Amino acid sequence: MTWFRKTPREPINYNDPLLDDASWLRAGERRYEELIRNHYGSPDTIAGGGSQRLHQGDPAAALFFFQKATDTMHSIYVCGLNDTGPASWAREPNASDSGIVDSYLQTLGQVRGLRPAAPLKASVVEVTHRLRAISTKFKQCGIDPNPYLDRLNKLGQLAPDIDVSGVFWS
Repeated sequence: MTWFRKTPREPINYNDPLLDDASWLRAGERRYEELIRNHYGSPDTIAGGGSQRLHQGDPAAALFFFQKATDTMHSIYVCGLNDTGPASWAREPNASDSGIVDSYLQTLGQVRGLRPAAPLKASVVEVTHRLRAISTKFKQCGIDPNPYLDRLNKLGQLAPDIDVSGVFWS
């Protein structure tokens, strides 16, 4: 006789057709806000949360994880206290940086495909700013900025309708 039987749970449908695109994105952002505390640390651990959300079929929440991971890279490379360049950074630029940004771009494309009217301007503007600032800092430090510039171009191709002309660029 088994007292505790594990019954299989049906997967949650994060693409509720009853929600309009804006409500769907806000619901994903709320899930991100509830879950992010489990993933703080490095850009990689935050991006890991995004990968988990994608695996669960939740691209709306995943988008915000990858956005935050990019923001965290910006904090390390551009906003560090006593920032004198690479010697003072807690992280060295590496291939996983590109993977994080690529995950954001892929998820953005997926979100736009699923929910074309989702209000993505704030996310795209923030990531644009972060990538521009990182690439500028890298150029100043003699580090190849092209991986970030290439991804900025891809971002522009994915979201040509979003005006980023007011975003800081030096």
